[in-house]
Amino acid sequence: MVNFKNNVTVVIATLKRYRYGPRAIQISMGCYNALNESMALNGIQWFSMDYALEWCEHSAAKYLKPQYRNAIYRLYDVYEYGRILGSHLVVYAHPSKQFQDRIEEYLSDISLTGGYTQAHLTNIRHKVVQFCCFIQYNDAGCIEDIDYSMLDGYDRFLRESSKAYYINEGLVSGFLEYMSAKGRCRRGYSLYLHYIEADKCTSLSDLESAAQAVIHVRRKASACSTVEEFYQSINDFTQRLKSAGYSKTVTDSSPYHLTLLYLFLDRENLGYDRTITHVWFEAVGKRLFGKGFCMARRTYEMYDDYIRMGDILPSHWWKHTDTEYDRLPSWCRAGIAPFIAAKEKEGWKENTIKMYRTCSTRFCGFLVSSGITSFAELSPGIIKEFNLFDNGHKTPEAKNAYNSRIRKFLIYLEMKEAISMGMHLALPGQAAGGEKIVEILSPEDIETVEVYCANAATPLELRDAAILMVALNMGFRSSDIIGMKISDIDWKNRSIRIFQQKTRAEHLYPMDIKTGNAIYRYLKDARRRDTGSGRLFLNLKAPYSPAGRSVCRNAMERAGVSTGKVHMFRRTFGSATLNSGATLAETAEMLGHSDTKNVHKYTSLDTEKMRLCPLSLSETGLSMEGRYGHE
Repeated sequence: MVNFKNNVTVVIATLKRYRYGPRAIQISMGCYNALNESMALNGIQWFSMDYALEWCEHSAAKYLKPQYRNAIYRLYDVYEYGRILGSHLVVYAHPSKQFQDRIEEYLSDISLTGGYTQAHLTNIRHKVVQFCCFIQYNDAGCIEDIDYSMLDGYDRFLRESSKAYYINEGLVSGFLEYMSAKGRCRRGYSLYLHYIEADKCTSLSDLESAAQAVIHVRRKASACSTVEEFYQSINDFTQRLKSAGYSKTVTDSSPYHLTLLYLFLDRENLGYDRTITHVWFEAVGKRLFGKGFCMARRTYEMYDDYIRMGDILPSHWWKHTDTEYDRLPSWCRAGIAPFIAAKEKEGWKENTIKMYRTCSTRFCGFLVSSGITSFAELSPGIIKEFNLFDNGHKTPEAKNAYNSRIRKFLIYLEMKEAISMGMHLALPGQAAGGEKIVEILSPEDIETVEVYCANAATPLELRDAAILMVALNMGFRSSDIIGMKISDIDWKNRSIRIFQQKTRAEHLYPMDIKTGNAIYRYLKDARRRDTGSGRLFLNLKAPYSPAGRSVCRNAMERAGVSTGKVHMFRRTFGSATLNSGATLAETAEMLGHSDTKNVHKYTSLDTEKMRLCPLSLSETGLSMEGRYGHE
């Protein structure tokens, strides 16, 4: 029964700390003594909630049953949780003079501002008095003695005792905000009570031991920037975001993201430090921000730019996720890395290097998934399995190109004696396909594009219109469209001069009126002018960086085109040029081709001239007489 007596002692000490009267304490002791005797008479050595409640129901006097029942619940709390829960505890209003003076000062000031009814002021008084009594009973002699652990205890007490705990915390938060303005407590206390109701407050105990160790090491480094300096910079940072043109979503959420970091730093007496921020965010970011995780991470990175550079960098992008190559085991990367380095030394273009890396990575990924642990285990059979497994290519040409790159990777491994000589021969070639009829936009799609462009009004529609007109009327590839610069346009001579991304050849194109008007409207009414970028097509929201290829496909989708293939605009332009009477050489020139080899496929779409191709038998000198029954 030692535990029973010790736990009873805890209950009585708690009641005394919370200013329960002598009568209440006496009734509780009477309950515990009578319960202890009953347990001893019945040979019960361990406290049982069921037995205690049954004993109370049958043995306690009727007028004492409610008090005894509460006493039993409190004892059970101590057995189960080591303390009395808020639901079984009352905070009696006996604030000390120091607390009472602060309460009266606060109520007097807010009543002067007006807007409060007497009933509301009474409610505020009740909640603030309860809070002050709670922290007073938990060893705070005055407002200046409050700390974050007391706020945690108060929040826990309210949650256990009231479903409307957030109302209490909201009223007390206003009181603490007033006290912080007077310099009597930390600024973070009022914010802490505001965010703790949504479980958005964190501490070192929420982090794993390894993360805590890193933060302890970085504690001295964080002293270079105090937590108050960090908090005061939040407003300036937000204003810079607004000045840069970031959306309301970004400018509204950024102070929230930074405030949660501030509360953690303030609670743990830390200053701002990039490493501490990263460790904290990786540990609690998913829980705090959920679907807004990526946006929050971007806020912290932009803020770090702001601290280091003195301003935000809208065009700065950050890489966060590992690539498929990064996730490969070291033995795979040890084979791919020098192979890619060799290709770079050979002077291949960036896109070609990227394709070599992608193909080699996918091949090694298949080996890992097949249980291979080194290149030495590679066999012709495994290579053939890979060839059968990798069937995601739509055309024989694509499969040929893919296998060709992997074959060169295998040859490289053979030269380094990582695999047996001749292993690359296990990866077969693929039969090349025949020439296909070129796909072009239907007349309905062309009309849809022209109507959409003619009615464009919003900044997004105006950018779409300029992109679609360039694609339809000038036949540019998507890479050349997004690579266009304002300086490429010669308004006086109505022409555009570009360097083709694919061929790196310079070409001068005449610019038709419709395309010129669409670009002009975009520049005048949609494109932001103060970005400092020379690119023609930019993102419409901050950061105003150059637009990517997806804007071409998205423009087609918004216009209502029945296909998502951007290159069909170029094919449509080539076909239209040829049908208008241009020769093969002239059409090749308009498309930026160096020869007519790739233009012949457009001739199959010239139906009028195709009708001129057939010859009659008389024209050929052939005769059907004597053939197949003919006389």
